[in-house]
Amino acid sequence: MPKLRLSNRGRNTPPSPIRKLAPLAAKAKKSGIHVYHLNIGQPDIESPREFFDGLAAYKDKVVAYEQSQGNEGLCAAWSNYINRTLKIRTRPEHFLITTGASEALVFIFMTCCDPGDEIIIFDPTYANYLGFAAIAGVHLVPVLSNLDDNFALPAHKEIEQKITNRTRAILLCSPNNPTGTVCTEQELRFLYELCEENNIFLIVDETYREFVYDDRKPLSILNLVPESDLVIVVDSLSKRFSLCGARIGCLLTSNEDVIATALKIAQARLAAPTIDQFAAAYMLNRIQDDYLENVRKEFLLRRDALYHSLKQIPGVEAHKPMGAFYTVVGLPVENAEDFATFLLSQFSLNGKTTFIAPAAGFYMQNEQGLKKARFAYVLNKSEIEGAIEVLAAGLERYSQK
Repeated sequence: MPKLRLSNRGRNTPPSPIRKLAPLAAKAKKSGIHVYHLNIGQPDIESPREFFDGLAAYKDKVVAYEQSQGNEGLCAAWSNYINRTLKIRTRPEHFLITTGASEALVFIFMTCCDPGDEIIIFDPTYANYLGFAAIAGVHLVPVLSNLDDNFALPAHKEIEQKITNRTRAILLCSPNNPTGTVCTEQELRFLYELCEENNIFLIVDETYREFVYDDRKPLSILNLVPESDLVIVVDSLSKRFSLCGARIGCLLTSNEDVIATALKIAQARLAAPTIDQFAAAYMLNRIQDDYLENVRKEFLLRRDALYHSLKQIPGVEAHKPMGAFYTVVGLPVENAEDFATFLLSQFSLNGKTTFIAPAAGFYMQNEQGLKKARFAYVLNKSEIEGAIEVLAAGLERYSQK
């Protein structure tokens, strides 16, 4: 019997480079090896007490569907929180609550683009953008940024040259996953003006907005253009408040047509989780502003520990990330995925090994990431130092193969 045919969409959706090697890590753990997880953006910082208080405060006897646009209390709480902390003016009706930022991105791709339309991104990019685009039938057009340049925004002319009559948007993540780069006000203004000139959307993923270092201040595109029909912000509570499993994100825009069209897609999936939305609203109405500042300081300590440890290893190319909690690092190997596999399946130091994410999957031009890996500094300082000690020993052993 011939094999049943699957869709091109499914076949062309790339696997996650973040989770691809997870079975090897699971096998190493079963054999008694301690695995340092620098591969995935799962912070170990405790979620806010106020979120759990919100869960306890939920007293309804039935867990019913929420509204498709989102819990009204959460839309209001999120708007108030952003307005207070960023000194901007949003309104609850500008929010559409989604199942994490991931669903927000899928909604945006399907709202702003027809199959075959194009969105400009910057390589390396958040790997799941590639999957979302494949699902929506959108073509991502990469503009390469370089480790030698600390992954700064590419030259203006390089971006402008990528715009065609099929371009519908520019997508930017700042602070950036996977590189840790933070766009300046001037760079954001350039991108906005370029979108305005070409009548296309500017989509800004601000999931890591508050995690900026070295005297930088959180900056939203909404600080620069408070109400523009061209601007769509993607936001999430996952990383900011260590609520990855709660799956609460949003798309945020003053463009009424975008909200109305995305809402039709949201209605088809019914609603985001009811109890998590209730608890998130409870939390945002009560959490103190110093919570994020304390978390930011902790990630700064971790960044410095990772950067200084990496700089001690011969042949490693590391830049100091300006934000988020990631960095892309050049390794003295020909194939970072093969090395990552070696660490998990063939190497340990004092019963420990390190899990890193090969960077090829963060590039549309995969060959650009063959010798690189993404590190997520989501462990405490001593564990990061231990993980890099293992990495250094692993590199030395690997070079002798």
